[in-house]
Amino acid sequence: MKLQHPFYRLPVRFDVNLLRQEVAALPEQAWSRHPNDYQGNTAARLITVGGEQNDAVGGTMAMTPALRQSPYLQQVLASFNTVISRCRLMRIAPGEQVPQHSDINHHWFYRVRIHIPIYTQPSVRFYCEQEGVHMAAGEAWIFDNWRQHRVENPSSEPRVHLVADTTGTSYFWKMVAEAQTSGFERPDPRCRLFQFDPQARFELMIEQFNVMPVMPPAEVEQLAFDLLADLAPSSDAPEASAAVGKFIETVIDFTRDWRSLWHLHGDRPAARDEYRRLLEHVRETCQGLPVAVASVGVRADHVLATRILEHTLPNLDGAQEAGEFDRTPSPAARQPAAAPAPAFTGALVEQARASEPRPAASPVTIERPVIVLSAPRSGSTLLFETLSQVPGLFTIGGESHALIEPIDALRPGGGSVESNRLTAADATPAIIARLQTGFAQMLRDRHGHAPGAGGTVRLLEKTPKNALRIPFLNQIFPDALFVFLQREARANISSIMEAWRSGGWVTYRDLPEWPGEWSLLLPPGYAACRGRPLEHTAAYQWATANQFIIDDLAVLPRHRWLSVRYEDFVAKPFAAVNQIIEFAGLSSDAALDGYLTRPLPNSLYTQSPPAPDKWRRNQAEIDSVAALWQPVADRLALL
Repeated sequence: MKLQHPFYRLPVRFDVNLLRQEVAALPEQAWSRHPNDYQGNTAARLITVGGEQNDAVGGTMAMTPALRQSPYLQQVLASFNTVISRCRLMRIAPGEQVPQHSDINHHWFYRVRIHIPIYTQPSVRFYCEQEGVHMAAGEAWIFDNWRQHRVENPSSEPRVHLVADTTGTSYFWKMVAEAQTSGFERPDPRCRLFQFDPQARFELMIEQFNVMPVMPPAEVEQLAFDLLADLAPSSDAPEASAAVGKFIETVIDFTRDWRSLWHLHGDRPAARDEYRRLLEHVRETCQGLPVAVASVGVRADHVLATRILEHTLPNLDGAQEAGEFDRTPSPAARQPAAAPAPAFTGALVEQARASEPRPAASPVTIERPVIVLSAPRSGSTLLFETLSQVPGLFTIGGESHALIEPIDALRPGGGSVESNRLTAADATPAIIARLQTGFAQMLRDRHGHAPGAGGTVRLLEKTPKNALRIPFLNQIFPDALFVFLQREARANISSIMEAWRSGGWVTYRDLPEWPGEWSLLLPPGYAACRGRPLEHTAAYQWATANQFIIDDLAVLPRHRWLSVRYEDFVAKPFAAVNQIIEFAGLSSDAALDGYLTRPLPNSLYTQSPPAPDKWRRNQAEIDSVAALWQPVADRLALL
């Protein structure tokens, strides 16, 4: 799971002597090979599928005999008040290591691993990217296992950790919010000792449901869009940049076709061959493309396979195995279905194949695109999802990061620009042609249909980074119309703070003059936030985004932009959407009217359930930096 910091030391510790007594009582036959066969690494399984000797991740989990005979280990696990998935004791022999890797498969997208050292020495080091720590005996830790990490045991004694995988309850994540994330050389005085209580009644919650016969479309889309936002060419060769576009288009088409098949067949066993044929097409099309996952440097086709394709149709008749990190799909998984393709799937695959090489010229002309502008976490995804139901509007299925930031000249944090700010000078003729073609090739309407070749279409585009790109976008689309979604300052800044704390909105790593990860929009001058509290950074992001929007729109003719308040939109969506339709010269229909008369769903990227006064939990911090945001809020009030 992606987290905001590499390491978290939780504010709890455990009785090392009792832990060691129970580990020492296990028979040697309880220990088996490491799932990835690392030299000198062994494991004792405590919670597995069916309580049997396996390393599966899909199926009903249960305690093994080794855990049943260990009451303190059971109480330790129960103390986190969270649902436990796989759980093991992991042993590294003297002088051995766990080699560097990244946990990229489906299991790890949702889960984090708790580490409790039982046998260890001061020389044992756990590395996550460039940061290394010693996890002392009896402590409890989690770490960002999406990043590259490794463990070294140069000592003369075995290292043994209790490890447990969990998605985390609200109780657990509140504990994480209190965790120590730096200064690990100093003890945390808040740590409390959890003692064994032989009379205690407790409930150890163990994962019972984790896979479905057919992965639901919403999960496929969540996994896919997270991947697409983190792509980059794997080399400087021109064909690598072109391959990114092909990869993106193939995966977006896959998500749409998977949803269509699911609505047609659901999880009926008779339809599995149709699903398999679509999976095989996606695998064949993406396999070997020179595209990487930028944040970890892993091949994108491997992540696509291990995170999504191999888990969309899990084998529920047997244990679904998974190693600790990247693995190449098995030959069996690559075999096409023996049965002829049913008509619907065959049509989907043939349509996709027919479109694979496309001419360099755009098949359609984009005119008067509607571009949503906003600060991050202002409700722009909900507005975008709602406007995507307007007849005549086409989208690329999500945000434009995967089209813009694979271009080195436009990518901060390893590219050639310092922030998300792009001006007209950044829109060279070559970049304009590439982006116009990229957008045109990925367009789909609300039914998932591509536009006919040779015509003109209306594009709907949205990403909060557009707040810093208005001159750039205006150079690419000189007739663009801009919809400025503004949200009340305190509520918006609070939502930005919530996103940072969740660790799920990381956009950049290894930025110059910034330690660790950066979340959300990257404004000019971000380095001035270094060492400041979170509320300062969040307020700076909000104020900078809105300041640039106000200033850049001021130089455009007034008929080319419209300001909409988020609070008005959610209170009266019918009126707000029809105002935008009139501004943009679009039209409504019965399907859109029906959509707007129902309660709006939570957007795809909702962090926590909406509530009008949710921001008040951060009110004191936000008000302490009012000097940053109040002048901009005053300007917004005049629009």
